[in-house]
Amino acid sequence: MAFSYSSEQLSCCLDPLVRMVRGLRRSGKTIIIGLQGGQGTGKTTLATYLAAGLSGQGCRVVSFSIDDFYASYEDRKRLSAQYPGNPFYEIPRGMPGTHRTSELLSALSCLKSGNDVDLPVFDKSMHQGNGDIANRVVSVRGRQDFVLFEGWCIGTPQATSDELIEIMHKNRLSDFGPMPAAEHLEAVLSHLGPYQRLWELIDFLVMLIPDSLDLHERWRLEQEKELIARTGEGMTDLQVSSMVRHFLPLTCLCNAKIVSDVLIRINKEHAFYGMTSPKSQRG
Repeated sequence: MAFSYSSEQLSCCLDPLVRMVRGLRRSGKTIIIGLQGGQGTGKTTLATYLAAGLSGQGCRVVSFSIDDFYASYEDRKRLSAQYPGNPFYEIPRGMPGTHRTSELLSALSCLKSGNDVDLPVFDKSMHQGNGDIANRVVSVRGRQDFVLFEGWCIGTPQATSDELIEIMHKNRLSDFGPMPAAEHLEAVLSHLGPYQRLWELIDFLVMLIPDSLDLHERWRLEQEKELIARTGEGMTDLQVSSMVRHFLPLTCLCNAKIVSDVLIRINKEHAFYGMTSPKSQRG
């Protein structure tokens, strides 16, 4: 969703965040900043703002999304076939297991070491909105001061199906549709192991949390309409709604269990209105 930040958002959240991140800069080091938030929260827009603010102060910055490391269309179809009847793997992408985690680990490690790397690009408009790996890369050369690494699932911890079901009940996810079977949740959770090595490379994590879970669907629908207007291809409203609702269990898991360095609250107008530091408050 394209929008501009108000003066209130800049003063209460955005400019203090730029100063906070800029203060992490160390000569000869690359700092990886994770930007985490559920569907439609504005992670990409925030990454763009941070990149501009940091580069404007003389920092070398590269920004990319975990989405660019989705597996190919064919590989995701094969993964889906492994779980017949599992609604989490009937949606086109996004669930644990649909990313190329080994390649992403290699890319993050290269960036952290200051080595050159070619980052892939994922085109979400291909195959009627199912997406596929594009025939182009983003070349990163030389050590960067900051890497902005954004995505809805960044930092997702491991959990048992019983833990996740309890969190889902606390968040009243039954209001959004039928509760998924435990065996389907277990399949999703079984893929989280390889992701934990990725999260260990993150030096500073920023989380975006809206005031209400239903806002994720509203905002993600708006994003898809913009994609269709720009490219002529994308998912239907029904596909988007189904995808977002299946992301909600893991979104709630992240909200419940991740202790971030910075937490930004978002109201129904999609405005940032509060910033806290949960990790420092925990002590």
